Amino acid sequence: MTSPKPYVDYKFLGVKPFTKSLDEAGVTYTIFSDPAANFLFTARADLFNRDEDVIEVGKCTNSDINVYFAQFGIKITPSFKSFIVFIFDHHPSIDEMSVTAAGIEEIIMRHLDGVDVNDIIKRRDDPEASSS
Repeated sequence: MTSPKPYVDYKFLGVKPFTKSLDEAGVTYTIFSDPAANFLFTARADLFNRDEDVIEVGKCTNSDINVYFAQFGIKITPSFKSFIVFIFDHHPSIDEMSVTAAGIEEIIMRHLDGVDVNDIIKRRDDPEASSS
């Protein structure tokens, strides 16, 4: 039996950061200077590179949205990061962030199977290509 996850849900976003989606939707948020990010960059140096990856903890601040999030951006090619966001109903602790981070590699690999990086590049360079 697996232990319960500390997060409510997660979403694999591909190359688009969650914060960009929030900006586009007009959702306000705060990014915290969270000790969990520094901890993970040190404790999980096998997975996270401080110079290339992103670990952010934030909270949506719109009055109708009361969720916390942890956004991870893992560099997958010289030009792209793969983003995944975890939604929490509370500010995640360092221990909860460690548990969450332990499953990231498997989630990213599962979602990247079958992804053609050339297709992503084509869509980025030609916005019309993404609508087909």
